[in-house]
Amino acid sequence: MAAEAPQTTTQNEKEYVKVAPCLYRHVRTGRYYGCKKVHGRHREHSLGTADRQIAQNRLLEWTQSLGKVDTEVEKTTLDRLVQKFVETGRGMAKNTQVTTNAIIKSFKKSMGHDYYEEVRKIRPSQLDEWLATEEPRLRNTTYNRYAGFLKQLFELAVKDRVLADSPAKALRNPWKRPQEVKRVCPTFTDQFPKIVESIRNQPFNPQAAESADFVEFMGLAGLGQAEASKVRWGDIDWKRKQICVRRCKTDTVFFVPIYPHLQPFLERLKKQRGAMFPNALVFKIKDAKKALTSACKRLGYPHFSQRSLRQSLIVHMLRSGVHYKFVALAQGHKDGGTLVNETYSQVIAENDDSWAKSQLAKLETASGRKCA
Repeated sequence: MAAEAPQTTTQNEKEYVKVAPCLYRHVRTGRYYGCKKVHGRHREHSLGTADRQIAQNRLLEWTQSLGKVDTEVEKTTLDRLVQKFVETGRGMAKNTQVTTNAIIKSFKKSMGHDYYEEVRKIRPSQLDEWLATEEPRLRNTTYNRYAGFLKQLFELAVKDRVLADSPAKALRNPWKRPQEVKRVCPTFTDQFPKIVESIRNQPFNPQAAESADFVEFMGLAGLGQAEASKVRWGDIDWKRKQICVRRCKTDTVFFVPIYPHLQPFLERLKKQRGAMFPNALVFKIKDAKKALTSACKRLGYPHFSQRSLRQSLIVHMLRSGVHYKFVALAQGHKDGGTLVNETYSQVIAENDDSWAKSQLAKLETASGRKCA
């Protein structure tokens, strides 16, 4: 198409030649630019190329996106978008917010000065570069949370019409298959008592006894740290032999039996504390992570988390022949034991010679003869 001469003679327009509707070429550099009037305002956009065909394609994309972007917010900066993202997530669980804040901190550091650039100037390659920097230290599930943050962040920009399309859609690796989790927990009758004893016997720790009691309760009752820290004396029903527990994550109530191995521990605590108000917390501390980690190091054990203590009891109960549906009920699960059965069946069978021998013994009894 022959180039059209500019209709006016201003210095600015002499530098550009209109070659098609909304398409202009810079006379000196040969690069193409888009220009279109939207809602009474002239919008200009560099197409970033001197190739006519590429310019035509980019012009089409740009003009189509004009109706999707709000001119009042299109200059929103990335840091302001992140602030809005945080504000919209105020109702999320506390742990989720902590994780999100950690991701944002890493993202801000990696983006540098671009963190204060306009959102529309952010390119997919910048997002890929950040993920590639973080990738070596992240498990696949954590990597997915980082990539998910980018998707949610820029989906918010599209929803608010800051962008016509999300740059996170073009991520090189938007998702990874989660790695198989290998559950490690202390043996209930050997390692767990030694851990409690090691914590209790630290003479220079003023909270040694309290930490040991807290760890022992988590293991004996099969409760996580969040639930154990909120148990009050009024939650313990001595007549029905059960403890009323509220699951912090789902805010649901369930009942933990006062197991035969748990009752002597609770009775000892009650005797030591004397008369307590029903609303008083059973434990003064809310976390024994440091004490547990130090004990594992002293004993040469693997790093057992506070969650591992709950898993220790579950595995012990299943190995002892307790039905998985009862175990699930005691854990507050509403799925009839499906999760417990699927999650821990492999834990019990894996590298467990004693378990394998016990199963063979059952076969011997049923068949009436010994296996060779």
